[in-house]
Amino acid sequence: MNIYSKLAIAALAVTGLAMLTPTAEAQPLNESVTVTFSAPVELPGRVLPAGTYVFAAVEPNVTRIQSAGGNTVYGTYLTVPEERRETLEKGSIVLGENTTDSPERVEAWFYPGDSVGNEFMYPAHSSHHKLTSVVDKAGKGTDVAVTDTAKATLVSSEFVGRHAEHVIVNSGAAVGHAVKYLVS
Repeated sequence: MNIYSKLAIAALAVTGLAMLTPTAEAQPLNESVTVTFSAPVELPGRVLPAGTYVFAAVEPNVTRIQSAGGNTVYGTYLTVPEERRETLEKGSIVLGENTTDSPERVEAWFYPGDSVGNEFMYPAHSSHHKLTSVVDKAGKGTDVAVTDTAKATLVSSEFVGRHAEHVIVNSGAAVGHAVKYLVS
């Protein structure tokens, strides 16, 4: 066997080992709060009758509301981060006043132990927030998104660094074994 054949076999061995390396997958959010309303409540674009519902974060800044049994999805909503000074041991729902003829509106919800919750965005014509408040909320959302992205990048680069080191060490050992058997 000539040197080119040996190098080709070694390259194939390294490629095969690299393909066997485990890949990282994103973990879904498991944040949800079950709440029972004794009266109807308003959400953006709909009114929920009195009953028990599950508010779940399915993605950052995305909330899904479904029945307690999970059979019915009432809506999936974009949210913005809402901060408060204290954290509560139990999940909580923040209700806001509406006009006298309308039910209370769900302003935000918080997962137990979190000081940053999910605030619902209502259309401008029914919102009682000032423009500056909306701009402040967008700024908070951008700040949180940048922080989350930086944390994810750090974790990803640490993961890749650790696994790249394993691949290099194991590939070197595999190439050494392949060369040893090819030479003999």
